[in-house]
Amino acid sequence: VSELERAPYVVSEVAKKEKKRNPVPPFITSKLQQEASRKLRFPVKKTMRVAQRLYEGVDLGPEGAIGLITYMRTDSTRVSPDALTEVRGFIQAQYGDAYLPAEARAYRSRETSQDAHEAIRPTSVARTPASMKHHLDPDQAKLYELIWQRFVASQMNPALVLTTTADITAGPYLLRASGSRVKF
Repeated sequence: VSELERAPYVVSEVAKKEKKRNPVPPFITSKLQQEASRKLRFPVKKTMRVAQRLYEGVDLGPEGAIGLITYMRTDSTRVSPDALTEVRGFIQAQYGDAYLPAEARAYRSRETSQDAHEAIRPTSVARTPASMKHHLDPDQAKLYELIWQRFVASQMNPALVLTTTADITAGPYLLRASGSRVKF
């Protein structure tokens, strides 16, 4: 440590790279459980209990009780053509053509998938998390937002990520620092 404190620090190289990060498919049951555990700290039972309530229906006032998500026990990433049309229209209207791929993204399900139900997704992307928040309890709102965002993102262009790496020498030592940010 004392050697590093006295050594002159010199940036010897800076490298910038741009990478594409493809969107992930909409949720299947196991991926929803993993992501809810990782991001929301929900145990599996809680995730499925909250998802069940979102599926069965939430009182939206004059509209009555409406199911906000598709069936949550699925191993398929398939999405209905109507849902694809709706989400692509939403992306174009809200974010513009730059975020919309030329064709809808189709994801392969595993060969062992039964494909009985489509992927877990909102029943309508027009019901944004912000517009539903006052109808949902906090746990429902968090899980709904997770499902909604994943579904919308699954039909967008890849994200462009800029990574910058700097090599820094300090006496005989080489230090490497890196950082990244989403460009698009």
